Amino acid sequence: MNRRTPIVRYHDGRTLVDRASLARLTGRSVHTIRGACPIADRDRSTGRPLYDAQQCAQILATITTRKNGSRRHLTASATSA
Repeated sequence: MNRRTPIVRYHDGRTLVDRASLARLTGRSVHTIRGACPIADRDRSTGRPLYDAQQCAQILATITTRKNGSRRHLTASATSA
């Protein structure tokens, strides 16, 4: 699978990045970013949405993440009868 080239633009003092790059920078999923962050602009050559990095960072800071311990996996002791 080919990875898309990251898009970073600087416009009017704002840093605009594509969704996948923003996900890598913030450690959040592309699904969370798509649902929570408004699109600031679109890349003219690819049509991909661009997000204001600072605005999204503020929005994502208010959204809680799943805690590592919140997922319960079946263990050998839990499955033995």
